[in-house]
Amino acid sequence: MCAVTGLDAPSGRDLLISMLTERLPELGNVQRHGRTRLEMLEIVRACLREPRGLLELLDTLNVYDPGSAPVLRIRELVTVAPPVLGVLPEAALQDGRALLARVRHLDAHGTLYAAAGDLALPPRPVATLGEAFDFLSRVNARPDGLLPAMVLVEHVITALGGTAAHQQIATGLREWNDAQAKHLGLRPQLQAVRAELDRGPAAQPAPACLVVQLCRHGMDPDRYLLSHWRQIRPGPWRPERGEDRVVSLGEVASVLEELIGRAEKDWAGRPGRPVMEFVLPVHLLNQPMEWLPLQSDAPVSTALCLSYPVVLRSLERMRKPQLHRRWHNRWQQLLDSADTVCHWDTTGSRGHDPSQWASTLATDERLVTVALSAPPLPGSGGSRASLESALFAGVPVAVWDRRPAATDFRKRARKLMKGRAVELPERVQQLRHEAATAAAAQRDVHAGRHVAVLFDDPNRLVDWSGSPGADAWNTRGGHDEEGES
Repeated sequence: MCAVTGLDAPSGRDLLISMLTERLPELGNVQRHGRTRLEMLEIVRACLREPRGLLELLDTLNVYDPGSAPVLRIRELVTVAPPVLGVLPEAALQDGRALLARVRHLDAHGTLYAAAGDLALPPRPVATLGEAFDFLSRVNARPDGLLPAMVLVEHVITALGGTAAHQQIATGLREWNDAQAKHLGLRPQLQAVRAELDRGPAAQPAPACLVVQLCRHGMDPDRYLLSHWRQIRPGPWRPERGEDRVVSLGEVASVLEELIGRAEKDWAGRPGRPVMEFVLPVHLLNQPMEWLPLQSDAPVSTALCLSYPVVLRSLERMRKPQLHRRWHNRWQQLLDSADTVCHWDTTGSRGHDPSQWASTLATDERLVTVALSAPPLPGSGGSRASLESALFAGVPVAVWDRRPAATDFRKRARKLMKGRAVELPERVQQLRHEAATAAAAQRDVHAGRHVAVLFDDPNRLVDWSGSPGADAWNTRGGHDEEGES
């Protein structure tokens, strides 16, 4: 750290400590000595006292002096941790792996995140619970002495629930954990984790992403307040809010490119696939945001969706807490289900009964996705009323074709629905890639050019009141109600 350019000067160290304090408020009281080496030692000692302190220090140095030789060496020291001694015998580990191998329908990476807490996640998402178990078996015990691998097993037991189909596996996992707790003298710690999980499931990890919100400006109905948030790294949902802009729809593309450029600097050096999310009022949901052009420095512009998965979210629902319980219920169904359970819209068909359609949604929480038969536009030719009913019922996912009369959409939608609903954005992105790379004569008529997906996670809220940067834990910006300033 002493070799990092600028840190030999008091002003440089002042800046580094100020940047670190934004991430780790505890470092605001770091002792000062007026000498480079002594102050570097104080900073490192303070970071070592925090669960993610060294990682936050590394991230801050990456911003302070990106790509420099000292920072790259610090990255090696921080990220290449020495091996820890195994506590559990190999026979016990093999038994645990064998039990987890029988669970194939759960989100392995999400379960790993929930169990890991503040531990750094592996650079690549794990594919199976066995991989998650092996990763946590190689890290240090928690401050209470409990092994992270045992915490993972408890999360799996909770996710399996009390269904008869999974009862035998859950019982085996619980007995395995009880045996390890007895052997290590950790029964009270294990009971504390079980009591905590009984109070409610843990949130899934959020990807690195850029969230852009548009709402109509109160003084000019043709202009919009554009708010945005950046989630810099995968993990707990802690987005950083930027400054608001007032724009026309025609100006969104240029502002978006600027925001993406800034976000990519934050994401530089981090593996992963950031996501683009648009929080929009219902009258903008049929806008093809995913095809906004990105010019950057490339000789030919490319569409946004070729570089990022792009999804839509509902502004109106996010602003109505009275709908959020149902929304959370459906989202949990989506995470737990191995298949996508879809409710097909009947707008435009003979005998369409809006009341029956909405009632079916309200009474069956297994329905986590709706497929609209027409774009969500007002009037007899659109499916806006169907989409609004789905949002009211808490349905987190909707797909539709933006064309008024798409004859091939139902067939294409059935293919998209095959597989887990949580993986739908990736399947839609692949369809968009096929459209973009199709022959010129087929490009504009390809279904991937017109498919829209609303994919709305209730655990990742952005608020709309207050001012940017007022509270690092509350992501606020915008207006109380669309059209009101």
